[in-house]
Amino acid sequence: MKFSHIFKASTCATLASVFAVSLPLAMTAAQAETFTKREFQNKDRCFEVRKVGALIEFNTRGIKLRSASRSWQGNMQMNGARVVNKHHDPVFIQTKRTLEEQHTTLIPVGC
Repeated sequence: MKFSHIFKASTCATLASVFAVSLPLAMTAAQAETFTKREFQNKDRCFEVRKVGALIEFNTRGIKLRSASRSWQGNMQMNGARVVNKHHDPVFIQTKRTLEEQHTTLIPVGC
């Protein structure tokens, strides 16, 4: 049986427009369902505190006090004596220089 026999022409046109409008809605309804919900959110941020020491460079040849040298050791006046031409190492004062200051760093962790 046809719709035109049961309903008037204007009713058929209205039903056709309802189906045309509901068809895209039915297609979107097949997608994911969404909903809203009230909840409390934790907006706190937690960190681990880590202290970092200063980075210091040490220079073992900082300030020179005395150059390398040689000296004679023993009695050269005595016949058959043993003498040594002794080597003396250079002498330096160690210096240090700070490359990076000490600081505290915060590392993000879960609460």
